This record gives sequence, C-alpha cells and structure tokens, in this order.
Amino acid sequence: MEGIIELLEAFTNVSTLLASIGMILATTSFISGLQMVKGKGKVEKKIHKGNGFISFGILFVLAVMSFATFGLSLWSVTGWTVAFFIMFLKHKIVHARSRRAFKYVSWLGASLICMWLYVVYIHIPL
Repeated sequence: MEGIIELLEAFTNVSTLLASIGMILATTSFISGLQMVKGKGKVEKKIHKGNGFISFGILFVLAVMSFATFGLSLWSVTGWTVAFFIMFLKHKIVHARSRRAFKYVSWLGASLICMWLYVVYIHIPL
C-alpha cells in the first residue's frame, strides 16, 4: 500500500503535472502541424499556435521552478537555454514561410517531443 501512495504522490507533484501537460501539448502540436502542412484550415492554425504559446509558458514556469528549487548551475542554464532555443528556432522557421524551410519543421517538432520527454523524465521525483 505504501508503494501505491508513493507513486500517487510522485504523479501529483506540480512540476510533474506541468511537464506531462507540456508533453501532451507538444505531441498534439506536432500532429496538428503535420495536418497544417497538408491543409489550409484556420482552426488547425489556431490550435497549433495556442499549443505553442501554452507549451512555451509551461516551459518557462518549469525553468523558473527549477532555478528556484535547485539554483543556477552551468548545466541547468545550458539545458533550459537549449530548450528555449529549439522552440525559438521552430517559431522562426515556421514564420519564414519558405517551402524549403518546412521540411525542417517536422524534425524540430520531433525534437520538441524528445525534449519534453526528457523534461518529464527529470521532473518525476522517484
């Protein structure tokens, strides 16, 4: 019974919940982004943009929580900077509206999913 309670406490941690929501948003954003390339629907664009803004906000909150809890270190600052750079680079490529640039967006979307997998992994307090 204690093991179940410990597992439940681990998954009710605020940072774990935020990281999990970010992972879900990154996955849905990746799927809606692939659909956006094929279609011209305005709804998909709004969903994709909303997912991006919310994901960026969650990543920012997690970075602030991490710095407040563990302080500043070279590795943590580097890791969070790389995460923000990946999101920023994807944003710049999408807004370039170049047809050649769109082939790299799916790679960056997949790297965002991998990034969120790592963020979820480091925030599970086991």
